[in-house]
Amino acid sequence: MDIAKQMAALQTRRPLFHCEADFQFALAWQLQKAYPTADIRLEYCPREHPNMHVDIMVFVHGRCYPIELKYKTLCLTHGEGDAYYAIKNHGAQDIGRYDCLKDVARIESLRGAMDGFGGGYVVILTNDPAYWSLPKYDRPTNFDAFRIHHGALKTGVCRWAERAGRGTTKGREAPVHLAGAYRIAWREYSRLPEQKNGLFQYTIIQIDPQ
Repeated sequence: MDIAKQMAALQTRRPLFHCEADFQFALAWQLQKAYPTADIRLEYCPREHPNMHVDIMVFVHGRCYPIELKYKTLCLTHGEGDAYYAIKNHGAQDIGRYDCLKDVARIESLRGAMDGFGGGYVVILTNDPAYWSLPKYDRPTNFDAFRIHHGALKTGVCRWAERAGRGTTKGREAPVHLAGAYRIAWREYSRLPEQKNGLFQYTIIQIDPQ
């Protein structure tokens, strides 16, 4: 599976998406074209983790490849041919970062549980520079452990600072435990000239088989 190659192919015809579900379907369709013999499932529930739903699961050549997606956006309106995009503002980047790393941990849990695990991927696509940029200030924040800017190395236990408020951590109190080490590298996906919030970048976090 070469997810980077498929993202490169996708960006030539879909520079942006209406929502995460749109991104999910478009990438799944691209994967199906690239691997015509693959069995591709959306919102797949693994037998080993019945309470989990994987965004895209690819079964091909006797191997399985779980893929989790995140599409975190700032407000953007754009017309392109017959399509009109009115993309919402997600905000809450601290929670977004937590969820991204939680997805990595979720796929790591599948690596040890599913037969034929060929590799997993977390793909994050965003036009919010807060995700890929270094922090502007040196002062500590409640979410430092979850930063995923370009060049960040994520490994071990990631947890909120002790002073983090309950409103922020509600439902996400548990630390994220990463068995592997992941160097975050962002690359450009698309750029809409003279459009506010028109630069989209993405990163692919790859979880290798054991």
